[in-house]
Amino acid sequence: MERQRSYNGRRNANENPKKTSQYTLQRSSSLPPLARAPPPPPPNELKLAAMAVDLNVRLRSADMPLAMQERAIRRARALLDDNPDNAKRPTPNPTRLAMCLKKEFDALYGPAWHCIVGKSFGSFVTHAGGGFLYFSVDKFCFLLFKTEVRPLVKPPSLLRLKINN
Repeated sequence: MERQRSYNGRRNANENPKKTSQYTLQRSSSLPPLARAPPPPPPNELKLAAMAVDLNVRLRSADMPLAMQERAIRRARALLDDNPDNAKRPTPNPTRLAMCLKKEFDALYGPAWHCIVGKSFGSFVTHAGGGFLYFSVDKFCFLLFKTEVRPLVKPPSLLRLKINN
């Protein structure tokens, strides 16, 4: 049986073994608790992540349904792979890429989609809820977002206003 020793090396008869074990418990309880593993992502998110890895796509930010994200990523990859300018220019035309992606989303999901494609650009945009995607494919970054369309209210006619001169 192990003897407990005090500071001077002698056994302290007044020392209670429970106090020592409480001290040990207090020290061990001061350690941070083990972090819980995050819950696994839904299967659709895993499918999108696997597709992104397969197509060499890096998803940067998204506020869009997964089906729309998948369509945008697949279309961007297809546009880069089917580049008709390969013989003339080694890099695709970013303006053409943006136009094709914008027109497809306008046709499928309604008007007011905007697309910016390039190797280096800054942006600060306001988008409609559920209509924002920022990702990169190879060396190109794609920013796709939707704005809200409202009908314009016709301003009052200037002829109706009476101006006192």
